[in-house]
Amino acid sequence: MEDFKFIKIASLRKGDKVEVIHNPTSYPLIGRGNQGAVFKISSDQCVKIFPKPMHAQRESEALKAAQGSPIVAKLYEVGENYIIMEYIEGPSLQEYLRSKGNIKEDITKKILFLIEEMKRIKFTRLDSRLKEIIVTKQGELKMVDLVNHFTKKYEIPQLLLADLKKLGLLSSFLEQVKKIDPQSYLEWKDFLC
Repeated sequence: MEDFKFIKIASLRKGDKVEVIHNPTSYPLIGRGNQGAVFKISSDQCVKIFPKPMHAQRESEALKAAQGSPIVAKLYEVGENYIIMEYIEGPSLQEYLRSKGNIKEDITKKILFLIEEMKRIKFTRLDSRLKEIIVTKQGELKMVDLVNHFTKKYEIPQLLLADLKKLGLLSSFLEQVKKIDPQSYLEWKDFLC
């Protein structure tokens, strides 16, 4: 088995996605963001490598706190600057909704469940971007990129609402929330006016 530890990642400029500086392995890059890059290392596992060990620690703490919850990947191993976790196959919720052109009530219910689970786990960031939520083959929603879920505080899912607005789906989402969860509707209805 090739050693992913030889892969080198760097943050070149604050606010930009990390760059893969050196990858001597055949592991494909499947995603990268501001804190780390993800490589598929087997059919059911991936590794996220971080240039800053602090980010590996933060994400591993969030994943550990959420283990057993259906909204996150299984955690297998944590190193100084990496995390090995379950590989979740599927489109992002952003891609999924864009391809459908609408938001059905079952997806709204699953988003509300996601937010309730974040509260139960005691995440302080009760939010996630649509591109950070994967729609599995079974139609479930799983969150990826949990680096800031204990360090930032968002009591309203403002990033999620903003993403839905960009897709033109916010009003239909809020109409469904009004029926399913009137309290959340009251908290969110004026957020992006």
